[in-house]
Amino acid sequence: MDNQNQSKEDQLIDSLSDMAKSRYHSLSEADKKRFLKKADQLVKKTDSKRIGKNGDLRKREKELSGHSKKKERLHHQVDFNNIKKNARGLIDIYLLALNFLLETSTNQEEESEEETETRFQEYLRQGAVTGESISNTYQKKKAKRKKRKKSESYQSVSNSDAAKAKRKEAAKKNAAKKYENSKQNFLKKSRESAKSSMSFAEKTKEMMKRFMEAAKAAANPILLVVALIMVVFLGLFCAIGAVVGSVSSVANEDKDLAYEAQVSEQTESYRALVEQYCETYHIPNYVELVLAIIEQESAGTPPDVMQSSQSPYNTNPPIDSAEESIICGVQTLHDCLAAAVTKGPNDIAGIKLALQGYNFGNGYIAWALNDYGGYTSDNARIFSAKMCQQLNLSSYGDVEYVPHVLRYYVSVEEAEVSNEDAKAIIKELKENNEANANAWEVIEKGASLIGKVEYSMDQRQGDGRDHPEYLDCSSFTAWAFHKCGYSGVSYGSTTATFITSNLFETVTADKLQVGDIGLKSSTTETGASNHIGIYCGTLKNGTKVWLHCTSSSSTSLTGNTSGPMFGSYTNFTYFRHLKDFE
Repeated sequence: MDNQNQSKEDQLIDSLSDMAKSRYHSLSEADKKRFLKKADQLVKKTDSKRIGKNGDLRKREKELSGHSKKKERLHHQVDFNNIKKNARGLIDIYLLALNFLLETSTNQEEESEEETETRFQEYLRQGAVTGESISNTYQKKKAKRKKRKKSESYQSVSNSDAAKAKRKEAAKKNAAKKYENSKQNFLKKSRESAKSSMSFAEKTKEMMKRFMEAAKAAANPILLVVALIMVVFLGLFCAIGAVVGSVSSVANEDKDLAYEAQVSEQTESYRALVEQYCETYHIPNYVELVLAIIEQESAGTPPDVMQSSQSPYNTNPPIDSAEESIICGVQTLHDCLAAAVTKGPNDIAGIKLALQGYNFGNGYIAWALNDYGGYTSDNARIFSAKMCQQLNLSSYGDVEYVPHVLRYYVSVEEAEVSNEDAKAIIKELKENNEANANAWEVIEKGASLIGKVEYSMDQRQGDGRDHPEYLDCSSFTAWAFHKCGYSGVSYGSTTATFITSNLFETVTADKLQVGDIGLKSSTTETGASNHIGIYCGTLKNGTKVWLHCTSSSSTSLTGNTSGPMFGSYTNFTYFRHLKDFE
């Protein structure tokens, strides 16, 4: 829209900083009016003394009266990120006041008019003298306040640790509820779709039958030939529909692939925090995806590494640390994954929808599902253009956000079992034991390293590489789980990690299932004092089989006495079960 046709209010908002503009557009109409009114009140109370070389503010405003083009040009040149020492007209002061309120006032109802005025005067003076933005000045002031000793009068109940913990717990329960509702809605739609497909097939079959009966009754050879052609055509149509339907039903998930983040060292340094909060907020298998998001959003540059300042979970802005950013970002991603009904870390179609929702806002997901059935690069552009028009913006979000993130979220190559003894053992184990398909996948992934990896505690390569040369017992076990998509089990895990991780639950020996892990001891001591392996079931002769990586073993069943192997090891006494195998 041309500036000359914009309303005065639109022109003012266009001149605000991105942060202030974004917050303004998120307000209700009543709140917008409240902010505009409060900014006007601040201007009226502003000291009209000389600021810079051009004299009295009111005199300057008077000089501008009747020169609308000059006024318009002046306020469109206002740069809130580089406030100079020159004079400002009242229009500029109004813009500064509005920008100040939107960026810094989070609890205005608790602040008196005098306090707001004093705070604004101080920021205005500092900004005019130093050339710093109001936002930067506010950040510095906040940092200084944090260093002071907090008194009861300064710290409100809403910012106490107890209140924050309560809000976080409420957010977790709300997110879990949203996910369950989304899942049930998806299952309902799937059942309705299947029912509709069956109905179509039955109707087609009935129509074909009646058409043939009518042709026979007419005793007309030509009509009979036409009928036969129609039957063949309808049969092909139904077959093609069935194939397309089956392809579309499986295209949403690459079940045989696992994914990992290929990111910078700076981003990788946040893995422990990401693992912690992915587990806290119920998406433990999306650690790699979160790291890919961090790489795209900031390349790991703190504090707002996930660019989650606009997250609804950011209840105490601004974002002050990488940990705070991850807490808000992980919760937001959880909601997006739930809304997109994402089935797992290898459900790329669902992940694409969730990612674009993370960038655009959750409203995109419902819109895309309703109008297009999911994410496409085209509908991302359509949605962005729609929001630009609605909010009168020149751009909205990143229409290439999905490919930008997925370039860091890379599929892991599939490894094959090459040891012949291992192949035979796996075949017999599968014939003799019932187990979760995902548990067999972990076992086969680990078995692919038999004969290819040496045991070493000192040289272990716990970085998740596809072709490791040295692993110890815990890094080997973690490698097998992580490569199968269980990214909550970090590559660098120790025996202590498996003992303390909430992804597992303790079970007794008589409850062992294929895929469970065994340890020599339940203490968190590591090194030679403990050992870990994966339970694989029993052979036909009753031998219990474990997959583990060891420096030497006389119980090997695969011909090798060191490194990864299947063995009849009997020293495991403490057992844990991965909850995701239920």
